[in-house]
Order: sequence, then C-alpha cells, then structure tokens
Amino acid sequence: MWKIELKMHYPSFSKQQQQVADYLLEEEQQAGTMTIRECASGAQVGQPTVLRMLKKCGYEGWADFQHQVWKSAGGDKDMIPLESTGNTGERENGFKESGFKESGVLQIIRDDIQMIADMAEKLDMNQLNQLVKVMKRAKIIDVYGTDNSANAAAELSGRLLHLGLTSRNYSDLFFQKISAGHLGEKDVAVSFSISGETIAVIEALQAAKQCGAVTVAVTGDEHSTLAETADYVFVTPTIYAHQVSKWIASRISQIAFVDTLCAAIMESDMERFSEQLSKSTREFEEDISERAK
Repeated sequence: MWKIELKMHYPSFSKQQQQVADYLLEEEQQAGTMTIRECASGAQVGQPTVLRMLKKCGYEGWADFQHQVWKSAGGDKDMIPLESTGNTGERENGFKESGFKESGVLQIIRDDIQMIADMAEKLDMNQLNQLVKVMKRAKIIDVYGTDNSANAAAELSGRLLHLGLTSRNYSDLFFQKISAGHLGEKDVAVSFSISGETIAVIEALQAAKQCGAVTVAVTGDEHSTLAETADYVFVTPTIYAHQVSKWIASRISQIAFVDTLCAAIMESDMERFSEQLSKSTREFEEDISERAK
C-alpha cells in the first residue's frame, strides 16, 4: 500500500519531502482526489518537491501515485485520477477513464494553463521591477541552462540581444562556468533549472556570485540549492498528468517567465526598447535581402 511505501522511504526523505509525506498521511482520505497543487500547498513546499518524493518511492509522477492510492481503496483498475483545475463538471468524482485519448490531451492543456496561473500567483512584481532596473544598466547578462532549461535560457538571451542588451548564452556547460568566472559587479547572471538542483547551472551561478555579479534563479522549487544561491528568485512551477508532457511541461512556465521579464523591460522604457527592436528588425530584413541576391 502507498502508506506503507511512504513510511518505508521516510528516513531517506529530505525535511521538505517528509512534510509532503506527513501531509498525505494526515489527509489520506483526500490523497486520491487532491491535485498536486493542493498537496504542495498543504505541505507548504514546491510541486517539484512532491514529485521528487514520489520518485524516491518508485512512482512515475502524481497521476501514477493517485492511481495506486485509488487502487488501494478498492478502485477500478481501469480508472485513474485526473488532475483538475477546479471544474467539478470535468472532474466527475476526481476520475476519468485512463488512456491518452481526448481527455488526456485536454488535461495537458489545462495543466499548462494552471502552471502559468501558478507562476503569475507567485510572481513578486516588486522584485521583478528591481531586476529590470539592474538588467537595464548591466554591462553583460549571462544566461545559463541545460537539458530542457537550455531552451528557455537561449530564448531569454536572444530576446535581450534584440532589446539592445548585451547577453551571452553557451550550450557548452564548461563555457558557462568559464564565462561566469569573468563577470563583475556590473554584470548579471541568470540560471534556469526547474528542479533547482542541476549541478552545472548551480556552479555557474555560484561562480558569478563570487565575482560580484547580481544572480537570478528561475526555478520550480523556491527552496532549492539554486534558489539559495541567488539574489533574485522567480518560481516557474511544473505540472504534468501524462508522461508524454513530462519533458516539455517545464518549458511552458519558463517561457512564460521569459515573456513576462521581457515585457517588463519593454514597458520600463518603451521609446528606448521599441527603437532597439525596430533596429534589430531592420538588420534582420537587410541580412535576408542580401542573402537572397
């Protein structure tokens, strides 16, 4: 049974993971129907912490765990719990038929919407505006990320260049750390990691901090090692009900944060940054025209 598994693995859990286990055991009647968001909120941890705890117990994810909870309670093996955004008409006692069919596809969309909503709810606008001021006067803005987070890192760096801000992004992890080691007090370093425990990204941000640069963490876990390293922390939560979306879920909230940050930079000085975007567009069009000749 799932309760026995939690108790067996309990000694190997981190303090925050033990909070999750304690909460689930205390709320065992609701464990099979609550959403991962509700569980994380009740345990006062980030959603990635919940998923890491479940992984230690051998579960593939939240849906797999709830499936086992429901089976332990005598549920139909052909039914699985479905994450809900609160629409009781769609939830139908918290369950729907299993299988990656229409309901599964729509659930992925609901999860994406929920992730962005969660990010917006946690977004500290004062902190965001402070960061915008720092980035506008920065000499260099380094952006780090690996695996899934590499896409968001590259996206942010590219957009900053279009806005006329000097930004660097390296796909090579060694170069990321080397670059970080050459930053100074007038520079900014931004690290993306949904777990907040990606060693290469943490080491790059730590190197930047040691050099006096302003450090920023974009992570799914506000209590992670990466978050503890940074001067500014922005939470980009991850939710996924199906394995097919596991490797892309984190990108949704990360890209939403990139959109938000760049929009804040634009709004801070529309005249300056509109001119920079127009200049970038003209240079791109001129380059395309030359290549076409």
